[in-house]
Amino acid sequence: MEKKAGYHILAIVVCILACVYSYSGMFSVGEFDFYFYLPIAVIIVLAALCAFLIAPNFARMEIVVKQLGIVLLPVIFPFVWSLMLWIIRGAGLVEIRKGIMTTAYLASGICMMAALVYITGENAVWWYLASLIIANSITAIIVVMSGGPGNFLGEFWTLLVTFAGETGELMKKMELHAITYALGCYLVYFGIENKNISKRWPLFMLSILCFLLGLKRIAAVLAAIVVGLIWNGLKHFPHVSRFLLRVAGILFLVSALAYVGAVFYGLYDYLEQIGINTSARADIYRMYRPYYKFSPSFLGNGLGWVEAQMNVWSSQTTDLVYHTHNDYLREYIELGMAGFLIWCCLRCHVQISSAKKRMGVAGEAVAFGLIVYMAITYTTDMTAMQSFINNSFAVILLSFQLRKRETERNSMMERENRRLSDPPGEHYG
Repeated sequence: MEKKAGYHILAIVVCILACVYSYSGMFSVGEFDFYFYLPIAVIIVLAALCAFLIAPNFARMEIVVKQLGIVLLPVIFPFVWSLMLWIIRGAGLVEIRKGIMTTAYLASGICMMAALVYITGENAVWWYLASLIIANSITAIIVVMSGGPGNFLGEFWTLLVTFAGETGELMKKMELHAITYALGCYLVYFGIENKNISKRWPLFMLSILCFLLGLKRIAAVLAAIVVGLIWNGLKHFPHVSRFLLRVAGILFLVSALAYVGAVFYGLYDYLEQIGINTSARADIYRMYRPYYKFSPSFLGNGLGWVEAQMNVWSSQTTDLVYHTHNDYLREYIELGMAGFLIWCCLRCHVQISSAKKRMGVAGEAVAFGLIVYMAITYTTDMTAMQSFINNSFAVILLSFQLRKRETERNSMMERENRRLSDPPGEHYG
């Protein structure tokens, strides 16, 4: 199927659309804001369906669809859980609309990754990385043209030596948080599956450069790589690996819940009292405190509530930015304690155990490293609701599994061909 010229043209068009997706903005219709992400994702998914109908690859489609279902679980669950909460609370249309659109954007992006994998095969992971780099490079070129190469390089050097302690005006324009966090996933992947560095070294070097321009969570990347490498080193000790997987799942649940509890009981207020600057997070979390309880009886406010409330506060004053900068708190406020714990389980344990089952210890190590990285970013940012980082997670695992399964299939076919080509009776010894 891949050898057909028309199929190659389709793959090129899809990859160009993926680049546009990574750079696209938004448009407004009345009071509603729409991003180009959704229609582009729909086009790529439809292209994959058309390719399947014209020249179906059933084996590849089966692999993609099964893994897609696993990756989508932590995205779809909050919406399903919120259907009950919306009815119980009598939620307003603004909250419901925001909840639906959030789910649609995240799910459509992940489905787009699945479509990209179906069309371009295991190389989809590199095509998407290229699209992120191109989008970042376009912004860099625009910023350099506006401020001059000298000023740009000078501010970049200051950014590096101060570890983002001093950020110039040009570097602020390069703070493409969503793309930077997505590139962090790839650096974790390169670190754990380091054989890819020699094969894809131009992409690796460009990834580092673009990541440093945004300079976000480099410590998280290093921590995730170390954890993933340690995990990968346990391939010869499967019993230890299974035990640590259970421990890791429990630890993720306990630590996430403990973090939410600490925030509720004034952790950031205490940090301010001892002289640590929390960048207004203490004030923000104090404003959210009346709207949730740290108790099993707290059911949640429903998906979309936090964003709707942010809009209400923002319309009243411009003194603060009311983003929670804390995905754990946001998910807890919207899903309640029970829903939050289920979401954590789907986000961590289910993803890692599925990777172990479908991709072996190597795939488990990659999944574990990515989860560690993403879990760290959740503590002070809102990456769980960003398409790019979720897309990177999805395309890395989808491509990894496809490569593993197709390599196994090709090996089986080679063995079968050798058996059939042997002289009669030779393979009976």
